[in-house]
Amino acid sequence: MDPTDCSHAGQSATAQADSLFDRCSWFYGLCREHLFRDHTAEISQSLFPAGPACGTHILELGCGPGFYACQLARLYPQITATGLDLSTRLIERARTRAASRSLSNCRFRQGDAQSLPELPGPIDAVIISRLFLIVPKKQAVLSEAFRVLRPGGCCFIAEPTSGFRTRIPLNCMRLLARCSSRPATEYREPRHADVMSRADFIALVQSQPWASVEFAYDWWYQYAVCTKARVATDSQPPAISLQPDLSAA
Repeated sequence: MDPTDCSHAGQSATAQADSLFDRCSWFYGLCREHLFRDHTAEISQSLFPAGPACGTHILELGCGPGFYACQLARLYPQITATGLDLSTRLIERARTRAASRSLSNCRFRQGDAQSLPELPGPIDAVIISRLFLIVPKKQAVLSEAFRVLRPGGCCFIAEPTSGFRTRIPLNCMRLLARCSSRPATEYREPRHADVMSRADFIALVQSQPWASVEFAYDWWYQYAVCTKARVATDSQPPAISLQPDLSAA
């Protein structure tokens, strides 16, 4: 553990002190690596069934320590992967992860998924995993993802359905942070992870004018694979298909 990951009481207030993900980035990194499910295979199959074309640009929103951006950049050297996260410490870890794997086609930047900064070039695919658990403006995130996608681009979304399992990392980070800060410290993250019902998840996904949407579910996750129209059309409801399972339980 990097001792600077959990700041000590008495330090001056900084941007790191108002985020659990900055204060205990090491713990979240461990959770992402060893606790959360790896959906790399499902992402690849959903977004690139025939393999990505040379020059494909993917964007991972709420990338944390850069797990999927690095995984896909390693699997597909012909693509460019960009990860974006609000946490400065997690972006530092993501950059270290990419550098340790010599991934020159993988880059990271700090930013808010609810209001994306200017991005270099068109985005061919967006990945959103576990992000809606903690962002207050879920529709804004999805609207930004839709905006930056090129016509014909796709968005892969994976959100947990188990409230108990999902709340463990956030609760543990609060306990760890309490050991290294004043008890009254407030953090920008919510007290509890916001696990969406199936109806709320469908409503959120359908808030954008996708050309088509595929939903799938298993015991622990709900998924959506959304495609943006290739050309501008009149507003029409998206073509929706339901699949019983996108990933093994």
